[in-house]
Amino acid sequence: MKRHPEPDEGPPPTQGHTTLPHTADVRIRAWAPTRAQCVAEAVRAMVEGFADLSEAVQCGTRSLHIDVGPPEDQLLAALDEVIYELDAGARVPCSVDVHEDEDGLHLTLGMTDVATVLQIGAVPKGVSLHDLRFDRSPEGWVCTVTVDV
Repeated sequence: MKRHPEPDEGPPPTQGHTTLPHTADVRIRAWAPTRAQCVAEAVRAMVEGFADLSEAVQCGTRSLHIDVGPPEDQLLAALDEVIYELDAGARVPCSVDVHEDEDGLHLTLGMTDVATVLQIGAVPKGVSLHDLRFDRSPEGWVCTVTVDV
């Protein structure tokens, strides 16, 4: 996991994610050159917060389209879909690919059965709208979101 520098430490690395201190839930920050890559990093951060994917074996693929809209809405839709797959299908993404075009975001999630991965943290139950941020910066895109566990 990469650490996002404090504002006075200079520009952030090109792409990555980290967790931030939070009293009861999990707070994640992701950053990348494009909005699509930032969504992919946020998905990775959420999954890595509760599952060790180091030995995950892909057993399927889930394709998802998210309509054009505000970046915050697109981020919420992507993270909510991961939580839905976890709850309804007992599957979790072990790989994430996102690209953007004029129709919106297109996600391809390589899925694995949740029973085959080691649980290392609290399983997400939802995504909070409180303090949700998804902004463009001179270096690219940065999002910060609280995941309810």
